[in-house]
This record gives sequence, structure tokens and C-alpha cells, in this order.
Amino acid sequence: MNLIENVFETAKKFIDNSVYVDINYDQLKVIAKKITTEKSLEFPKENVGNEFKTCVLELIGDSINYCYWYGSGYIRPANASSTKMFELVKSAFKEYNNNGGMHSFDRCLDTLIKLLSMERFPLLEDRVRHLNELRLNGQEFIKTVIEYKNDKLDFLLNSMVQIFPGYASDIFLKRAFLFFCQLNRKFGWFEKDMYKIPVPADYQLPKMLQYYGILDYDEELQDAIESEQQIQKGSIAECEIRAATILACQQLCYETKWTTPQIDGYFWLRRKEVETPFHLTITSDY
Repeated sequence: MNLIENVFETAKKFIDNSVYVDINYDQLKVIAKKITTEKSLEFPKENVGNEFKTCVLELIGDSINYCYWYGSGYIRPANASSTKMFELVKSAFKEYNNNGGMHSFDRCLDTLIKLLSMERFPLLEDRVRHLNELRLNGQEFIKTVIEYKNDKLDFLLNSMVQIFPGYASDIFLKRAFLFFCQLNRKFGWFEKDMYKIPVPADYQLPKMLQYYGILDYDEELQDAIESEQQIQKGSIAECEIRAATILACQQLCYETKWTTPQIDGYFWLRRKEVETPFHLTITSDY
């Protein structure tokens, strides 16, 4: 199976018969022209240091990079966030080495789980399960990623979802695609493939696309989002939001000639400029 094509095909099935979400392609073309004339924002540059360790930390963080609240975006015990989560990952793996001993992969994972538990991160049992999936083959997978970093994204994507079922469970493979987008941002890897992969569809991108007039929600869904009602995971409305995000960003890539990480970054880095609420779904997919 070609996982990239399958995600696009699945998204199209939802939007071809959409009930709650539409894509305004005329407005999309207007925004595409607009954003190509603006000064781009960039993710902060990092000193990536050791290539292998950087990739390991990215895999670990990506495996649990989802849902940081309980029912409302404002209810976050201990101020849980993706930033805080990655800080805990770096802290737990500060002395990590891949030669075993006191600072082995397993020992560092144990420390991370204790930190996440103490901070009372939402969906903790899911996070522990996803982290434990990495124990057996996580380091070997990173070795394979580095070996095939130039031209084997399809192979690596297939390997990821086979080895780590937690990644495969998402119908739109958000965290899987985000992992490779992040490696592209850090190292420039998989550049030719970054024009063809689906955008990692989450909470913030659809919020931004709606703000720019690219996505249109029906009144029932809009009212639910504004009143902070939970949109059920796997519901038609939730799937349509993410499917429309994927197809709209695919078209934006075509119109602008930008890569998926560039389109993703443009909107995500501007998310705090927009006060419009995002949809609330309790999920480990994003």
C-alpha cells in the first residue's frame, strides 16, 4: 500500500460527500498569492549537535506529541504543552547514550515516564503505551532513517507504521508525517518528498485555514467549536475538519510551489495571532 496516496484518497472521500466542512478554492487561490509575497516566519534555529541523538529525541517527542488538555484548551494541570513535553524529553535524555548502562535508552524512557506522570499529562496511559512501543526497535529504526535519509521516505514510512502500531492507528497519520517534516526542518532531509506528503493535520491548522476563509464550517459545527463542545474523535465532523485541512494544504502547495513543511510552518507559526478557538477533540492522533 502507498500510505501517502491512501491518506489523500481517504481525505477526498470525506470531502466529496462533506456534511460539515467545505473548501473555498477561490479564496484559497487568493491566500496563496498573498502568502508568497509576505516575509516568511521560520522555526527557531537549533544546534542539533549529535545527529543520532537528535533523531532519537525527535522520535520520542513525536510519539507523544498530542492533546495537552482535559476537555478545554484552558484546563491544563501543571501547564502541559508541547513545549513542556519536549523539555521533559530533553531532561530525561540529557545523559543518554546508545551503549547501554546507566543512561541507556530504556533507563531514560523510564525517567521520562516518571516525569510525565508527576506532571500529570493528559492521556498518560496512551503516552506510556506509545513510548513503550519504542523500546525494542526505536534506536534501530533511527539507524535506518539515517541510512536512507536521501531517497527512501516511502520505505521508512511503511517501516514506521509496521514497527510502531501507535503511529498506524491514526487514519490521517499526522504524527508519522510530522516526524519526517521535523527531520526536514532540522537537516534538510527528504526534500523532494516534502512536496508530496500530506500536511500533519491537527487543531491549529484548520483554525488558521478557517480564519483565512479557506475552510467553511456549517453553523452546527461552528457553534460547537465556539462553545468549546468536544468534537468526538472519529466522528464525521472531526474527520471532515482534518480531511479538508489535508486537501486544502495540498492545493496550497501546488499554488505556491512550497513544500508541506513550509505551508504547515506558515500557518502554525502564526497561530497565536488568531484568537479564534480551535476544535477540541480528546485524541492521541494530534
